[in-house]
Amino acid sequence: MTGRGILSLADVAQSTGARVHPPLDEGVLASLWVRAVSTDTRTMQPGDLFVALRGPSADGHRFIPDAVTRQAVGVVASTLPERPLDPRVPILLVGDTLRALGAIAARYREHLPAEVVGITGSVGKTTVAALTAAVLERRFRVARSEESWNAEIGVPLTLLRAAPETQVIVTEMAMRGLGQIRELVEIARPRLGVVTNIGEAHMGLLGSVERIAEAKGELVAGLPPDGVAILNADDPWSGRLASLARCRVLRFGFSADADVRADRATAAGRSATFHLVLGTEAAEIHLPLAGRHNVANALAAAAVGMALGVPLDAVRAGLEQAVPPSRRLQVEEAGDLLILNDTYNASPRSVRAALDVLDAVAGGRRRVVVLGDMKELGAESVRLHREIGREAAQRGVAVVVALGPEAAALAEGAREIVAADRVVHVPDREAAIAILPSVIHPEDVILVKGSRAMGLEAVVEALRAYPVRK
Repeated sequence: MTGRGILSLADVAQSTGARVHPPLDEGVLASLWVRAVSTDTRTMQPGDLFVALRGPSADGHRFIPDAVTRQAVGVVASTLPERPLDPRVPILLVGDTLRALGAIAARYREHLPAEVVGITGSVGKTTVAALTAAVLERRFRVARSEESWNAEIGVPLTLLRAAPETQVIVTEMAMRGLGQIRELVEIARPRLGVVTNIGEAHMGLLGSVERIAEAKGELVAGLPPDGVAILNADDPWSGRLASLARCRVLRFGFSADADVRADRATAAGRSATFHLVLGTEAAEIHLPLAGRHNVANALAAAAVGMALGVPLDAVRAGLEQAVPPSRRLQVEEAGDLLILNDTYNASPRSVRAALDVLDAVAGGRRRVVVLGDMKELGAESVRLHREIGREAAQRGVAVVVALGPEAAALAEGAREIVAADRVVHVPDREAAIAILPSVIHPEDVILVKGSRAMGLEAVVEALRAYPVRK
């Protein structure tokens, strides 16, 4: 790693086992330096290495000619282009370009002196990452994963886009099956790992909460002996996770025996206040995020700060000035309506947390919930949707709008508690948008939440523009 670039093409070829076309000797490859790595020709700059990934909707190999036109230093591909291109731009042929991207990132990671903080868990990863970065930025040069950059493409790109002078990299680590987090750990080599919690999210992929814990535990098991595992003391799976660690374990939570804990937590309205206890030190924190669950997220971030030696006053300043991630319980006004935009994703645990915030924010105002499908719950989907429907109705909301095919069970659960005319089931977001003017009243507080696949940000956009009718 020099001022000429992040890696040479010789590094890339060696780390990926690529066959170079046209053949070039080692000296030539060593003289060609990669400015940055790109998977999207629309944002490429001259000197970038283009990695042609195959996706469900597009094949990056189609854009190799564009990459060459944009003066790529080289191209990583699994097949040669159909027609000859500029021979000055070498094609590095590999069996799997996605694996090659990981190998390139792993090679770059070898040269980076930065600490890496890996964050996984069933819910709260992005919020914990944002809060952790806010805390660490008080003392370090920090790079963090962009929204949704948390899997086999996003984690390598997060590493590759970290400047050489970066001191700490904060990256989320998501999974869709066993072994995936282990692979991300092998690429990123985090010394600190956070598991926010273990819940039902991804039940459809793994079949049981126990297997979800096993998958998330791959982060803990992969930490080095001088690392730090940061676990939720209030989560029933924390003991199992701690047993996987070869390193120091820090626990955060509301429990009296947590290493980093909150006393006297009050989550009211659009913010939360709590007494943060870090070892022998303590401070009052005014968190600009709503909900008790976000106090737990703040504790996880504080634990990372503690592990890296960030002073308490800097931890407090970072938490109090943090900017919440978008579409995670964002409270916004639209005329006389108050909207809780929590459209990024949904699981039973996160829906319950959102209902808590709705209660706290609404005060005495009328409440409406628009709840979409919670995806990836597998065989437990009907039961869990029905439970959430019952719980929403028991909280006394005026109207439950259940959106999507799986949410039919949510509507059934709600109808077990309240009159049928207070529950509406619609097939999709367009139908929800069509019926909302007939169910919302002036000064309503409206929670909109569902899995990412439901695209419920469109419902929020419509609410912003709706005239309110009684």
